Amino acid sequence: MLRTSFFLAALFACFSCTKTTTTTCSNSLNPSSCLDNSITIDTSKINRKVLIIGVDGFRSNAMQEEITPFLFQLSQSPKVFFNSSHRTEDYTISGPNWSSILTGVHWCKHQVIDNSFTDNQLQEFPHFFRYIQNADSSIRTASVVNWTPINEYLAFSIADYSPTESITDEMVYQQSVDLLQNQTPISPDILFLHFDNPDAAGHGHGFSPEVAEYSNTLTQTDLYIEQLFSIIESKRSNGEDWLIFIVSDHGGDGTGHSDGQDNPCISNTVFFAQHPNLQFKPNQLTSQVDLTPSILDFMGIYSQEFNCKTDGSSIFQ
Repeated sequence: MLRTSFFLAALFACFSCTKTTTTTCSNSLNPSSCLDNSITIDTSKINRKVLIIGVDGFRSNAMQEEITPFLFQLSQSPKVFFNSSHRTEDYTISGPNWSSILTGVHWCKHQVIDNSFTDNQLQEFPHFFRYIQNADSSIRTASVVNWTPINEYLAFSIADYSPTESITDEMVYQQSVDLLQNQTPISPDILFLHFDNPDAAGHGHGFSPEVAEYSNTLTQTDLYIEQLFSIIESKRSNGEDWLIFIVSDHGGDGTGHSDGQDNPCISNTVFFAQHPNLQFKPNQLTSQVDLTPSILDFMGIYSQEFNCKTDGSSIFQ
């Protein structure tokens, strides 16, 4: 469990913006070595459900009690995995990071190195929805996003519901409520959400807890997340087994976040996982590629192809 001491260490590092050089990507994989497409399913887990809340541009030291009160308290819970030094990709922009989060492989495999998604290898290293679909096509998947390239390039041809029109964060929240409470237009078993306002405010005014425009967007996002947790708790009380993740693509410094590999204000962000009963690995220092294997592990889906290709590991014991 990554507790308060880890958060304080990340907080200090971000305030000081001390340089730290880390390389996350190495591609020695020959795709022809991953031809085994067999899948094993744990039938005791396959009916579980997952909510993933993506918050674009979430700088770790902005998660403060007066800015994000719900998330701050959540980070202290013994039933929560929390890492405030969650490591981004070497390319500290949205395209590479959301691709790694949703595929479970680093950029040198999926080859998304900017926001254009040109010359990518996402057919070879697909969205994790593909592995779920291959395991059980009756599992319903949905992706609702403010930043449309996530659905256009990663989810559109795979998800059961993945609209590509541009919408606001408020609309993302409202659509998520419609999906979870009203089953409109589907009742998702796996739901990915993307909120973008913190990133937009950071670019416009500055990525800093001292910048009101930035911190105010995080306060609003914190409220959305609290309300979504309340919906999931209600579903749990009705017997549904839900896991919740909160993840971000990068932090920020000044009004930008590109070329931030050596700047912890940019290259470190937050990562949460919450479940009332499961045990997490203690003190695991997560990176973007760990979300997908954690979801498949939780769902009891063991794909030989994915296990061959992935760079990540599950956070569950």
